[in-house]
Amino acid sequence: MGSNPITPTMNKNIVLNLDGVIADIDTSVSEYLHYDCGISLDYSKWITTNTKDKEALHLFSKKIFWKNLKPFEDSWYKCNEWFSKNIDIHIISTRKEEIKQITDSWLDEWGIGYNKIHYCNFGKKLDVISSINPVFVIENNPSEIKKIEKAGFKCYLRKSWYNKTHWKTMDSVDSLYDIRFEQ
Repeated sequence: MGSNPITPTMNKNIVLNLDGVIADIDTSVSEYLHYDCGISLDYSKWITTNTKDKEALHLFSKKIFWKNLKPFEDSWYKCNEWFSKNIDIHIISTRKEEIKQITDSWLDEWGIGYNKIHYCNFGKKLDVISSINPVFVIENNPSEIKKIEKAGFKCYLRKSWYNKTHWKTMDSVDSLYDIRFEQ
């Protein structure tokens, strides 16, 4: 889609979803299914819904799964660039309570610059986002984006195979490099 310039503003808050925007959960789930289980299936609902799938719940209960996630290179770079320019980076996550300590350590171990991480229940991101009042949000879940945009916030969809049907109907980015936020 090209570069999406954001006009300068006094507000320096941005919100980034953790899984699917900063952390590459897709690759880790795919590897688990193909190598550990030897199965191939459409696991898009695992990433975009409050799944009750038995296999997903089993995987997501494993602390080692969360520890072994890798950040997207562009997200690592842009978070640190924005953070160094005093832009307030708020990370939002629907990870479960027992994963919070791992998540905090993971962000520190990868050296990802951010101001605060916000944990919330699935479907409740808008409550947190409203309290932050960001210039923009980057999210990978189209259903969350619809709520965020309806509330009047600028939101970008980070492209992935599981949200492909929304690429042309939502402001979409291949990479965080596509967004220029200049103060």
